[in-house]
Amino acid sequence: MTGTAEQPSSPRISLLHLVLLAPWVAVVVAAFDTIKDNSFLWHVTAGHLQSSAAEVLTIDPFSFTVRGEPWLTQSWLAELLYSVGESTFGIGFVGPMMVLVGLVAMFGIGLVAYRKSSSLLATVSVLLLGTLLLLPVLVPRPALFSYALFVLVILAWENPSTRWAIPFLMWLWASIHGTFAIGLVYLGVVAVSHRHWKAIPHLVAAGIATLLTAHGLGVASMLLDFAGAGPYLALVSEWATPDFLTWGLAPFLVSLVILVWGGIRQSLEPRHLWVIAACLALAMSATRAVAIAWIALTPVLALSLKGVSWRWGRGFPRAMAAALAIVILFVPFLLVSPVEIDAEIFPVAARTALSDVRTFHDDSAGGYLIFDERFTEGVFIDDRAELYLDRIEEFVEVRSGRRPWEPVFQRDGVEQALLKRGEPLIDRLTDAGWKTTYTDEYWMVLAPSSS
Repeated sequence: MTGTAEQPSSPRISLLHLVLLAPWVAVVVAAFDTIKDNSFLWHVTAGHLQSSAAEVLTIDPFSFTVRGEPWLTQSWLAELLYSVGESTFGIGFVGPMMVLVGLVAMFGIGLVAYRKSSSLLATVSVLLLGTLLLLPVLVPRPALFSYALFVLVILAWENPSTRWAIPFLMWLWASIHGTFAIGLVYLGVVAVSHRHWKAIPHLVAAGIATLLTAHGLGVASMLLDFAGAGPYLALVSEWATPDFLTWGLAPFLVSLVILVWGGIRQSLEPRHLWVIAACLALAMSATRAVAIAWIALTPVLALSLKGVSWRWGRGFPRAMAAALAIVILFVPFLLVSPVEIDAEIFPVAARTALSDVRTFHDDSAGGYLIFDERFTEGVFIDDRAELYLDRIEEFVEVRSGRRPWEPVFQRDGVEQALLKRGEPLIDRLTDAGWKTTYTDEYWMVLAPSSS
């Protein structure tokens, strides 16, 4: 690897050009994986409700524990898209949707990298790091759209002639996911650190646009409610402090090494430290924040590799390269199957054994049961941490046996329990006389012996 400029293009296609297709393979395989995200499932039902009522949700419609409590759905626009997709194509709409959104994100990352580095090797390196880091979070929840929208915002910002599009993109983002606030902070940090004072009107317009969604000023209250749920979010694994020594997050550490190298070779300037510091703070806040923090680092990461090249031999003749590209584009579809809901994570079979009574279950089952519309009274809990607050800690302790289950079941009128095999609560309920009414490889249903 050297710091010399890349060689002039030749009639032959290098291996690096073909490696550019790697994100395509990863995105297609991830898009058609089984659905493991319970958040996506209740978002579909939320979309159906809003479509039928022709208005956004402002109170909880799903649970029997906090039903009727004030709650604004952050992702109303994504939910409407889910509703249309599921009503028209069934759950199979997920695969093509994820391919489209995932490719927008990956193509945008590659475009940012090439514009900043003018290096094919740098572009491939950034794309591969992004693929490895984003692959675990390419699931059909609304956060998926955040990655694509953030990349589009960065692209629009980097070219002054396209900054007019930023308010529209931020309106879309604010209608889909709460991470739009990260986008606004990013733009503000870049504008100040780079002294782009002429861009301030665009930032003001973008901020105003986020307050013009269906929730209006409610967008700000949603962010405040979510911030107030911090202590309870810590109980959820994806909100825990990230471990960068794991394989899934290691690409972020590699990116930091590249940034240090870029500083040493003077590809970066002191003003870039503003963005780097802000992204580090964001990444350290939670595991689920690492991916979006990395996207914010993409421009400076590419700058760190500016001008880097590697001689790869003679390469492939164009005809051979075209044939290889077609194979690479086609092969992923041989590795996938129709999208299905994961029967290990969700009670796909056990649902038929459930009575329509108040049931204790975990958040994953809650998302699925909302989607399945199994209960007329609603679910015990799902993954909306900003709504359940201290009930999350209560649930965790009851489920693990650290808190007596009787007072909670009595207060909430629980008459049935849907539990994963091996959970400590199963033995406690059995000791109290509850009987098993259903069991399979993954799930058990229990009810009082008198029922």
